[in-house]
Amino acid sequence: MRVSWRQALWYLTFHTVYGLVKYLPMLSGDVLRWLVLKLFLRRIDGWVWFRDNVTIWFPEGVSIGSGSMVGENCFLDGYGGLTIGRNVLIAHNTSLIAEDHGFATRRIPIRYQPKTAAPIVVEDDVWIGCGVRVLKGVRIGTGAIVAAGAVVTRDVPPYAIVGGVPAKVLGMRPDDSTQHPAELAQAALSRQSA
Repeated sequence: MRVSWRQALWYLTFHTVYGLVKYLPMLSGDVLRWLVLKLFLRRIDGWVWFRDNVTIWFPEGVSIGSGSMVGENCFLDGYGGLTIGRNVLIAHNTSLIAEDHGFATRRIPIRYQPKTAAPIVVEDDVWIGCGVRVLKGVRIGTGAIVAAGAVVTRDVPPYAIVGGVPAKVLGMRPDDSTQHPAELAQAALSRQSA
């Protein structure tokens, strides 16, 4: 990938400015990170929590919806495109990697072979547990839950609960859309007291 002087200056500016706020403690750091990233990411809709030490490569390829939270020590890769919906929870130490090294031939070192890339899409209301790896070309459906430590290599259906290496569907979130909110609250309280 050839980089023009203009692009190099843009990346240098991003990494310098973001580097000044990347490790600041919560609250003030969260606000300053949001302000800086609002300038450099492809799109941020509304307020998004970016906790300390979130690393972002190719920020011009990253879009994120309002109400979302990216936990400590996460890695976001926008090289192939990364779209994160609204109200998404991404727990600490998670990586979303939208590229991979090419290895089509043994005659050229892997380091010098072209990268392969494909977009990652995380739809609305998804919870990604700590230490998860989401690889290029994956779509995680609305309302899905990805268990801690999973490696997601394939699409995740809406409202599925997935886990493991590689991630597999373990179950589905219950469809409680026909129940009254008071009934849901009472059932939750009953489970907690049991």
